[in-house]
Amino acid sequence: MTTGAKSIGPRRATLAVEVRGEIERMIVEGELAAGEKLNELSLSNAMGVSRGTVREAIRSLADSGLIDLIANRGAFVHETTLDEVRNLYDLRGAIFAMACAAAARRVEQGHERSLTAQLTRNLDQMRATHAQADTARYYALNIEFHDLLLRGAGNPKAKTMYDNLVKEMHLFRRKGLSIASNIARSIEEHDTITKAVATGDAEAARRAALDHIVGGFGRYITMIEATPASG
Repeated sequence: MTTGAKSIGPRRATLAVEVRGEIERMIVEGELAAGEKLNELSLSNAMGVSRGTVREAIRSLADSGLIDLIANRGAFVHETTLDEVRNLYDLRGAIFAMACAAAARRVEQGHERSLTAQLTRNLDQMRATHAQADTARYYALNIEFHDLLLRGAGNPKAKTMYDNLVKEMHLFRRKGLSIASNIARSIEEHDTITKAVATGDAEAARRAALDHIVGGFGRYITMIEATPASG
């Protein structure tokens, strides 16, 4: 599916980089589904660039975890295995717990004076969005919530690692956060994290963050177990 692709301008020096970014966006936002083959011709037509530029962009994505290059077959959006999902959640939990604890310490030390207000505003928006059953908007706010905490941790390397993990996880997390009960529980966990960070309790923030990620994995397992097998 390539109809949502945005036209890419003619700047040759950065063209492949821009095309890579657009293909990455399409995968992350679900416009290209897991297991779908990347059609160079369709993508090049949609973006107004050459097939060679698209091919170069696709090859540069090979180490991102988002696509698989298969000899004599082409490039496909990566289909994540259960073991991969578990490993990604484990890594994400470790980084997110560390980040929330660091953010709480920084709040307690007075370095992140606006973080509590930003988290609270985000929570209010998530609750309103959930009441309106706008799952796409909720997903964006969920990403923003975690991003606020990673930035609040004051550890740019950890944020880069986390962002790279989350890109891979978009392939399967979006579906889980389209279920009302999952959203409601996620908001409760966000509220617990926010209260711990706001009070500067690093250990409580660490525990709440880890519980949130473990809970997310549990909700994912419940979701796939309830999904009828195809075929």
